[in-house]
Amino acid sequence: MLPRKFPESRLALPVAFSLPLAVLALALWVRADPGAPPFQGFDDAWLGLMGSSDRDGPLWTTAVGFDRLGGWVGRIIEAAIVIVLLARWRWRSALFFAAALVAGHLVTEGFKLIGQRPRPADRMIEIASLSFPSGHASHEAAFVVALAVVAIPVAASRWWWPAATVLVLAMMWSRTWLHAHWPSDTIGGVATGIGVALLCWWAFSPLLDRERKWREGPAHGDDVPTPSTA
Repeated sequence: MLPRKFPESRLALPVAFSLPLAVLALALWVRADPGAPPFQGFDDAWLGLMGSSDRDGPLWTTAVGFDRLGGWVGRIIEAAIVIVLLARWRWRSALFFAAALVAGHLVTEGFKLIGQRPRPADRMIEIASLSFPSGHASHEAAFVVALAVVAIPVAASRWWWPAATVLVLAMMWSRTWLHAHWPSDTIGGVATGIGVALLCWWAFSPLLDRERKWREGPAHGDDVPTPSTA
């Protein structure tokens, strides 16, 4: 399996930069009035449709499952992916994958500190950090992009991107159903995660291109590389 090439479209890099910059601008806007930003009416209306005090049933179980997927369960899955990549001597892909997720987390936390937005008061789970943007949504968005780069063949894009979209939307729903986030938080989180993952993909392109060319080499075949040749 080969790492993907960074998109050749002229729009790819401008989009990668513009997404986190747009979230940064929103965070600064939120900071002016963290308790009541201009889109608070939309947020209140959406949360009015989400969740209840009933901590039981399939919706609760699903929402909590996605909450854990964005926490310790997801970290175990991501660690396993890195280990598999390293075991296959794909250290460049492993480095990119880990860097995209860590960078997404750090940028998201930085935006939270800028925005200083409080979470909904009636949240259904214990969580104390700031609200905008959503860390769970950001991480899930970065994950599906980074995984596509290192582990999903281009030929599988037809099913991967629809599946990835459903996964990210489900995470966004979970955060709002649990009243852990405002919907605008999840939108900002997804934009941050996608943008940062794309920027990491672009930054790591020389390393990933080298890995791909080596694995495509005529002498490589299916042999396992040695540390000196990988």
